[in-house]
Amino acid sequence: MQSPQRARRESPAAAPETVVAAVHTSSKRGWVPGFARLFGSKPAAAKKPESDANPLLAFPSETAVRPDPVPVAESVAPSMPAGEAGKRPAPVAAIAAVSIPQTYVRPLLIAAAVVVVIGLGVVAMQRLPMPKFMASAPPAGNLTIETRPAGSEVLVDGERRGATPLKLALAPGAHTVIIRSASDERVVPLTMTAGADITQYFEMKTAEPAPVVGRLSVVTDPPGARVTVDGKARGTSPITVADLTAEDHKVTVTSEGGLVERVVTVAAGSTASVMFSLPKASGPVGGWLSISAPFDVEIVEHEDVLGTSGTSRIMLAAGRHDIVLANRSLGFEETRKIEVTAGKTVAVRVDPPKVSVSVNARPWAEITLDGNSAGQTPIANLMVSVGPHEMVFRHPQLGERKQTVMVTAKGPNRIAVDLTK
Repeated sequence: MQSPQRARRESPAAAPETVVAAVHTSSKRGWVPGFARLFGSKPAAAKKPESDANPLLAFPSETAVRPDPVPVAESVAPSMPAGEAGKRPAPVAAIAAVSIPQTYVRPLLIAAAVVVVIGLGVVAMQRLPMPKFMASAPPAGNLTIETRPAGSEVLVDGERRGATPLKLALAPGAHTVIIRSASDERVVPLTMTAGADITQYFEMKTAEPAPVVGRLSVVTDPPGARVTVDGKARGTSPITVADLTAEDHKVTVTSEGGLVERVVTVAAGSTASVMFSLPKASGPVGGWLSISAPFDVEIVEHEDVLGTSGTSRIMLAAGRHDIVLANRSLGFEETRKIEVTAGKTVAVRVDPPKVSVSVNARPWAEITLDGNSAGQTPIANLMVSVGPHEMVFRHPQLGERKQTVMVTAKGPNRIAVDLTK
């Protein structure tokens, strides 16, 4: 009786052009079909391949490569009891043949080539450096600007960005920030770093309050008449009376020829002018006084105000006079003795005294006084003449700030500026 294995070797169904997939397990000297033990049933006989199958793709028949058969009993695993071998299903004679049609070969090769190309491309992209345009930009910084009072215009690099309070994003780098109001302007160079938060605060100058006083100019022909405004002696004509309320005022002029009165309306922030024609004397009985001063002074004699330095000439009786030149806001007062000659003008020049001034700034600043360099803060005992001066504080990072300072004769004169605000 033939064994199942020999019957399978001699089976005419395994043609050379048939592709057969068989699974075998090794046992000592031979081969036992593996599928027989796995599935426990006989496979169907292999079909003869179609006439149009490609013989080049066929595998050699099983008879050409299989070694001599071994008994089925020898293929049983040693761990199995000997009695169990008889209970195993019959070995599989052959495995179903699998044929690959010619039409599938080219698509499979193309798909494999595409997979290889894509894999190589991914590896190449991982090794190449990232282009500069794909690199992430550094994060912007935040600038917050606050002012007192609010509402100042903010310009960054010449471009208007809004009004304070304002928070905006700036790219890293150097910028020029301008804060501008109706009566003040600040220029601040700023260097922004990536992701930084910078806050700037500024005390802006406010507009001057609307004037509520005016001035009155009184001229007489001939000059030298005594002038009274609202019953208060103001000096002799021609004269300009300052700090008069914006309303009607009664002006009285008195000379050797008599007395004349008029009501003059003074407007806020302006100068009202009035002229009186008086009878002329037969000859000059007095002379004139001319004052030159860097600031306004009043001319006072025996507690009577004769005029101010803003008047071109002040008429005085011929003779000797003791006059006082004073500016109460500056604490300046100087006494002069003058001799007035009839029909002539006496010129008086006021040279303001110099006093000590202390200047400081936070954190520090270069100081310019009336256009001249005064040094770097802190500055002590800087000798400055009495009167108004323009002082400029400059800092390389915080910009510059202009300020009009009033130096008084009595002092103390201390000037301090916080550039961080």
